[in-house]
Amino acid sequence: MRLRLVQLILAGLLVSPVIGAELAPSLIEFELRSLEKPEVHQLSRYQGKPLLMVFFQPECNWCAKQIDAINKLRNQCHREIEAVAIGFGGNRAQLRKELRSLRPDFPAYEASPRLIAEVGGVAATPVTLFGDSDGRFVSWTRGFVPYEDLRTLVRDSTQFAC
Repeated sequence: MRLRLVQLILAGLLVSPVIGAELAPSLIEFELRSLEKPEVHQLSRYQGKPLLMVFFQPECNWCAKQIDAINKLRNQCHREIEAVAIGFGGNRAQLRKELRSLRPDFPAYEASPRLIAEVGGVAATPVTLFGDSDGRFVSWTRGFVPYEDLRTLVRDSTQFAC
């Protein structure tokens, strides 16, 4: 039986060499609707580089700070890290309005009910999930993580250093 992301989080397990890669759920198996264009994308398009998936919702000041830190990290790493913003907790118009104020330099999508269920819900934002270059879940954070700490977390969880 495939483990849900929430089961790994609640169990306190982070994917490491001790835990087999086959236990790590995929972050890229979802099909999500773009908040920027009238398109639906497979997240598998982000396979091949470490992936940060940051959840945001309307009126989240900490989300703006987290997205700024991710923008900076991606620029410092010459865009060798993929990132996606995932909006939820509002209707499409509210999410698009929030996205304009957040200004991520990476794609943004509307969360699907399946994705929210798979992560066990998102109680507070921002939440950032970390995936390896194959899209497997490796770690997560909740709340704002400053750039320097984010860079360290990416290095430690994905073995990618820039």
